Order: sequence, then structure tokens, then C-alpha cells
Amino acid sequence: MLILLPPSETKRSGGVGISIDKAAIIWAALDPARDVLLKKLATLSKSKSKTVKALKLGKNPDADIASLKELLTAPTMPAIERYAGTLYDALGYQALSPAGKERAKEKLFIQSALFGLLPATEQIPYYRLSTNSTLPGIDLKKHWTKAHVAVWPRMLGPILDLRSKSYAALNPIPEREHYTVEVLDAQSGKALNHFNKKAKGAFVRAALEHGLESVDQIPQIAKLAGLSARQSGSVIELIVPTNF
Repeated sequence: MLILLPPSETKRSGGVGISIDKAAIIWAALDPARDVLLKKLATLSKSKSKTVKALKLGKNPDADIASLKELLTAPTMPAIERYAGTLYDALGYQALSPAGKERAKEKLFIQSALFGLLPATEQIPYYRLSTNSTLPGIDLKKHWTKAHVAVWPRMLGPILDLRSKSYAALNPIPEREHYTVEVLDAQSGKALNHFNKKAKGAFVRAALEHGLESVDQIPQIAKLAGLSARQSGSVIELIVPTNF
């Protein structure tokens, strides 16, 4: 079973390995779409004020703007290590067993606003671009939906979609077997925010360590992550207990 994750606005800087101008990212079918965005960001970065507005950067944007000028030659690291924050901390890629890391390589994908769908271990540079960004002349949803028409058929098997709503909308899954994950509080039954990310990370960690092959295994995997799960059609509800 394939697993889709959102990226994180929080990213680790630096990296080692080869830059993306020296090694192609998987799925050449996405290269034209990636190139358009890379060129747009390079042009945008020439104006600090426009970049800050378009990418909604904070009070100290200089390092982020400088990184946009060096995207093609910057050091890289696996996407699953590049992204940080609550979800990725709970997933804990570095502490996975060798079998868990191998499953991550084969089964785990991350939706990037800049690079499209990425295998979790694909090497990427530090960057700033999200679904909330506004690049001149670009509708990111139309851009990526069209670009992925040739990619979805290459992803074999059912899909478990843990992307946030904004990233799921950026690149909708076509008609095929897939399940959307919602995270709910056990007491109130309401959707969660912070614990949403923690629960997703813990669930994916359990899925990678123990192997998730079909939707029927989800309750068992959820239990191993300290959660419970129930299915309603194509929606999987992860239930977060008190004091999770």
C-alpha cells in the first residue's frame, strides 16, 4: 500500500550529496513542470519585496531568498530528512529499522509544491514554496494536476492519502483505489491540528516498521501506533486517545 504525506514548512538547511543540476529527480515526466517553477522562483528572487509577498516569508527572509537563487546547485538531502516538524519528528525516519527504511524507499511519497510527488528518499535542496504561495502567471493546482497525468499510472497499488487538504487539492488522486485519512479526538470527535500531525507521523512509522499491505491492516497498525482506527467508505478515521 502506497502512502502519501504532505511536506513541511519547516525544513532542515544544508545537506550533502549531488545537486539537482547534476542528478535528475525521478519521473522525468514532471521535469517540464518543475523547470517552470524553478525559473519562476529564480526570477522572483531578484526582487526582495515581491518574493516576500509571493511566498509569505517572515521578518528575516534574506537566507530564504538567497536559497532560491541557488536551487540548482545547492546541497541536497533525502526529502524525508529535509522536512522537519511535528509529523516528521513523530515518524522518526533516522531511527527506523533497516526494513522500515526500505519500505519508506518503496512505499512512501511526499507531495511538494515545487517538485510534485517525490519518493520519500529522493534528494532535494532546501527551498521555500507552498500551496499558499502565489507565483505570477501560475495556478499551482492546474499546473500539478496536469503534470501528474502521466505519473499516477506508474504508482501501483492502493493509496493511503495522509496529505493535508491543501496538498491533496494541489494534486488530486484520479479514480482508483485510495483512502483519505482524517484524525479525530477520541472524546470530542472533532478534528485535531497539532495532534493531527503527531498521529499521522506515529501511524506512518508503525506502517513502515510492520508493513502495511492493505486497508484491512489499518486498525492493527493504528493500535501499534497508540491509536485506533475505523473506516467509513473511502475515509479512514484515526482516533487519538487522551494524553497521546
